[in-house]
Amino acid sequence: MKTYRVDLHGMTVIESKIELNHVLDSLSWDYTDVLVVHGYHSHVLMDFVRNEYKHKRIKKLVYSLNPGDTSLILKTKKEFESGEEYREEKGRRFIFTSERLGFARWERGDMALARRLWLNREICRYLEVDGAYSAEEVRERLNEELTNEVKYHVQHWLLYDVSKKHFLGCCGLGDNKGNTRNYELEVYLLPPYWNKGYGQEAVERVLKYAFEFLEARSVTVTYHPENRAMDKIARKCGFVLSDEEYSPVCRVFMKTCILSEY
Repeated sequence: MKTYRVDLHGMTVIESKIELNHVLDSLSWDYTDVLVVHGYHSHVLMDFVRNEYKHKRIKKLVYSLNPGDTSLILKTKKEFESGEEYREEKGRRFIFTSERLGFARWERGDMALARRLWLNREICRYLEVDGAYSAEEVRERLNEELTNEVKYHVQHWLLYDVSKKHFLGCCGLGDNKGNTRNYELEVYLLPPYWNKGYGQEAVERVLKYAFEFLEARSVTVTYHPENRAMDKIARKCGFVLSDEEYSPVCRVFMKTCILSEY
């Protein structure tokens, strides 16, 4: 048995929820339970943890002899994958596919997937952020994807393998500074799926969608000069360097490339 300890002393209910979500979204499967230290004098956090807080990895609650503690007993990986949440994930509808990939829309309940991507330092090392996004920045990023769907009918769509068994990352389009039918492209893959050709395949399918279905005038991509994988994809797809702008966060000149037909 392996226990993870979380101390919520001094936190508000909202801060406690963010902290618990972060822990449970990222905790490895070898942990069997989470000991939540919430205190009991005000009863606010205790009531929240014991009566209000919900997460798909929690199997049951066990109240400690110490009224200031509560143990969250976690589902095993097998129990989780046989549950309703996992079956719902496998039933997610694709808006289009490629040979190996399925593209799906972000939804409001996808915070766990957003955290897997943008709290990952390996993914974020080439982005204009300090190491990784904060929890609040991840929330803002998810809201941005939802807003882009409503306003522009595009997202950086979720990526799955076509069997719907594995979440790979995201790839898609965003609005390019309000320019009609001019889009920016981004692709992010979880590290286990690097160097397998998924990035190239995802970008090619998104470009096909952009130019054939959305009738895009142009698509741009901006990336770190040391991101060799993105540079290779951009060149192979026919993007042309259009600008280099200094990033004070990355301390390098970020490359911007453009594609006007595909």
